[in-house]
Amino acid sequence: MIGLADWAPNPHALIVHLPIGLLVTAVVVDVLAVVRKDRTTLRLVSTGLHVSGTVLLLVAYLTGRDAAPEVFTPGLALAVVTRHWDQALWCVWYFGLATAGRVGLQLRYGRLGRSTAAGLAVVGVGGVLLLATAAELGGRLVYEYGVGVAAPVDAGR
Repeated sequence: MIGLADWAPNPHALIVHLPIGLLVTAVVVDVLAVVRKDRTTLRLVSTGLHVSGTVLLLVAYLTGRDAAPEVFTPGLALAVVTRHWDQALWCVWYFGLATAGRVGLQLRYGRLGRSTAAGLAVVGVGGVLLLATAAELGGRLVYEYGVGVAAPVDAGR
């Protein structure tokens, strides 16, 4: 894989924060759509955030998998890497299906009622909990094990 720059050897670290921000914002907008009287605009904004966040989540997953063999990973971190990959894949599937369902509902029914908005918000909160677990594991890899930021130790020194 070709590095972007010396300080950014792979795009995963640059991309991964975007879907997190978009999807968390989408869920906040979902919650606002439940409590507001005029929900149409909020629901459309939320759906756009969900679609873009889900697409970028897939990109983040793929760039992370692609970056894994390129970065220094201490042996103790391998189990956490596997859990991070698994959790990230669950997030991709969860948000992919939830977003497809949301888009399908809006195309089929157009204006959705308060109970549907509440259901979409609950589904979104569930996804954010999955996402938080994957993000926590990714943070552990970086901040506890130095994956992707620590240079391999040169045995010849």
